[in-house]
Amino acid sequence: MLVMLASTYAETMGLASKQYLCDLPGVGPLFCIIDEDMTVSHLLAYLLATFSVAVPIMIWSAVLDEDIHEDPRGWLASPMNRVKAGVAGIVYASVIALEVVNLFTLIAQETAAGPFPGPQDQAPMMDFLAQNQGLGIFVALLIAMVNTVLALLTVRASRNLVQKG
Repeated sequence: MLVMLASTYAETMGLASKQYLCDLPGVGPLFCIIDEDMTVSHLLAYLLATFSVAVPIMIWSAVLDEDIHEDPRGWLASPMNRVKAGVAGIVYASVIALEVVNLFTLIAQETAAGPFPGPQDQAPMMDFLAQNQGLGIFVALLIAMVNTVLALLTVRASRNLVQKG
C-alpha cells in the first residue's frame, strides 16, 4: 500500500506519467501482451480500482463468514480477533488514504500553473474541486463509503445465490 501511495503521487505529479510499461526491462514483454500502450497511469488506475473494491468485499466476507455482525463484543474478546480487526482496519484506512492522495494530487495537478499554458481539461468536477479543495477529502470518503456499501450488497447477494443454488 505504501508503494502504491508513493507511485500514485509520483505518477500524478508527472514524474512517471509518460512511461510505457512495454519499455520496462524484464517485465515489459508481459505488459505488451496485455496492452502495448499501457502506461503507469493505466496500471495505477487499475490497481486503485481493484483495491478500493476488493478490500471492502474481503472485509464484509470475513464479517459474514465469522458471524461478527451478530456478536461483535464476543468476537473481539479474543486477542487474535483484535489483531485481525486491527490489520483489517489498517488495510482499509490505507485504501482510503490512497483514494485521498490520488484525488488530492489530481486536484494539485489541476491547480498547478506551469510556465506554459496547457490544454484546457473538460472535467468540471475537477475544476470545482480545484476551486474548493477542502471538499476533496469528503469526496474521497464518499467514494470509500459507496464502495463499502456496494461491497456489502455484493457479498450478501452472492451468498444468497450460493445458498439458493
